[in-house]
Amino acid sequence: MGEAKRYWVRNEQGRVWGPFPAEQLGRLKGQITDKSEVSLDGRSFRPVAEFPEVQPFVVHRAEPRRAEPAPTERVVEGNAPYIGPGLRAMFSIPGQAAAPAATPSAPAAAPPADPAPAAAGRRGPPVMNRQAAPEPADAMSLPASGDLGVISPIRLYALAALNASNGALELRRDGRRITVSFRRGTPAYLSTDDPDLSLLGFLQSKKLIAPQQAAAVQAELAKGGADPVSVLLQRQIIAPADAHRLLGEHALFLLDRALESTRGSFTFHADAPAPDSAFPLGQKWTLLAEAVRRLDAGALRARLGSRLTHPVVRSGGLGIGKVEELALNAQETRLYAGIDGTRTGEELLKQGDPAAVLRLLHLLVELKHLSLGDAGEEDFTGAANPEQSAARPGGLPTPIAVAPVPPRPQPQTPRPTPLSVAPVAPPRPTPAAVKPVAPSPRPTPAAVKPAAPPAPAAPRPTPAFVKPAPPPAAKPAPTIAMGPAGETPTAQLVRLKGLLDRLENATHYEALGVDRKAATAADVKRSFVLLARDLHPDTVTDPAQGELRAIKERLFARVNEAAQILGDDARRKEYEKELEGDKKEVDVGRIFDAEDKFQRAEIFIKARKYKEGLQVLDEAIVLNPEEAEFYAWRGYARFLLAQDRKAAFEECASDIRKAIKMLDRCVPAYVFLGQMQKVIGDTKGAAASFQKVLQLDDRNVEAQRELRMLGKR
Repeated sequence: MGEAKRYWVRNEQGRVWGPFPAEQLGRLKGQITDKSEVSLDGRSFRPVAEFPEVQPFVVHRAEPRRAEPAPTERVVEGNAPYIGPGLRAMFSIPGQAAAPAATPSAPAAAPPADPAPAAAGRRGPPVMNRQAAPEPADAMSLPASGDLGVISPIRLYALAALNASNGALELRRDGRRITVSFRRGTPAYLSTDDPDLSLLGFLQSKKLIAPQQAAAVQAELAKGGADPVSVLLQRQIIAPADAHRLLGEHALFLLDRALESTRGSFTFHADAPAPDSAFPLGQKWTLLAEAVRRLDAGALRARLGSRLTHPVVRSGGLGIGKVEELALNAQETRLYAGIDGTRTGEELLKQGDPAAVLRLLHLLVELKHLSLGDAGEEDFTGAANPEQSAARPGGLPTPIAVAPVPPRPQPQTPRPTPLSVAPVAPPRPTPAAVKPVAPSPRPTPAAVKPAAPPAPAAPRPTPAFVKPAPPPAAKPAPTIAMGPAGETPTAQLVRLKGLLDRLENATHYEALGVDRKAATAADVKRSFVLLARDLHPDTVTDPAQGELRAIKERLFARVNEAAQILGDDARRKEYEKELEGDKKEVDVGRIFDAEDKFQRAEIFIKARKYKEGLQVLDEAIVLNPEEAEFYAWRGYARFLLAQDRKAAFEECASDIRKAIKMLDRCVPAYVFLGQMQKVIGDTKGAAASFQKVLQLDDRNVEAQRELRMLGKR
């Protein structure tokens, strides 16, 4: 009984938050109204009025319709009591009686003016509290400026990504500046005025250029103010093929330096254009998660400090963005799934790699998906409104109403009802006289008092502490990949080798452990998730256990293949035909031979031996005419071999269009088509082809380079 109570809150729409200790209910900020319901076990919900300890966090709704008529009628009547038209007609009171009193009551009209504002003052706070409800929406917008000690760069990045912002975020510290340019919430260009973090300094730290070369480039830049990349290429210090990769690595380096800042100030210039050479660095949420994984764990532990001793609690859907978009790995996903509000940060550090746990906690706390106690969890919008924070200590709405009083008479009204049950007593006084009838009312109150034992409804909180624990223990379902408790890595390796031998000759249904006749797509997905939990290679964290990781990679690939086929209706039907022997036998030798010839043809074409490459490609197509990429390469080789390329364009493009028709996501086909269109002068068509490449593969370096040369990015 010494443990603190935890509360679940359900609003009028049925959305549930929790569990929260009583002192953390203020984090809901306006979500708890007088229509909300509260539970101590997450299952049985009761009106919020039955929980006096929750009342300081309740926002009561104003009733403006009752406030309007009162001041208007009382001002007319002055200090005299108000008499309605019905009473006047009943007692024959003339309606003009108040008129003579109007002249002497001119000074007396002032007193009603005093109570009127007083009444308005009583009703005012609930109206202000209702306006405070949109605070979470304001907290989800990117502020124009502020202090990095209040809003971290990680949260600023997440807000820009959430709102798909366009503009430049400028971070300043110690007279130095790092600027992150966003396009639709994705970082597209990073720059700095710190020479140690510049491109030349970065290349020197990677030992890609010598100090003498860096000094010469710096001197040339000081003279003419040219682009450093152009100077590096002109001096042949870096290869043109490596320029895009090095620029991307330098941008990620600057992003890491920006996100690790803890002091300084920031300014966001909305809609500030990015340079023409800007290009997206990757998927915005994945970039953020990867950058946090590179942060120093020691600095993060010092930043979290004593907050790690607080319980780690989920926010209940109030975070920035979605956890699914962060592309968490297997370890991080398991850690996040196991957070139930009962363990502290220090306890979580002992359950896995401390550095990985620290980074995940820091990321999710900054994005408000998790919280570590009350410290540091206040919204930065509260700092911008000191009056409101002074008026509301702790930033919590504190309207106090008499709403809890009505529930108390309600239990008393049913108590007299047991008097009707009192006639059960007659069996006892059968030998007695009728006089006991008089005392009978007295025992009935005594009999009603035993109804107080419902007050020991205090046993209700006890299930609240028992309920969260059992479900996680009951979740793990046995799978073919699950080993005994306390299994050593050596024993696990032996067991998984035997499992791999069995699955190599088993059907996809046997590999996933599902019934062939009754299994649905949902059953396939569920079985795959359970197997992936045990077989994913990332579950092996010790670098010395390379063999165990390799076995898990093969097993994971096996169950993944089975899930891909059985989860797709069309592919599952084909597989069923294959199992029943109706499918035509595939000549695997011809396919391998065709692939070998294709690789040889690719080498010939890249070496500009187009005739030899074209001949080998024709042989590969004869062996395997169902491969779309073969036709794409053949069309491109014919185009390069043609004397009049403009005249041969349509004939050569027909092979490429055939490849696209066979496989719409054939990236080489669109790349070759764009190259051919550029050669014949069709820049608009070329740009469209390269844009299609980036839609299929946003990291395709060749398409990005061609679009920059065409001036389309």
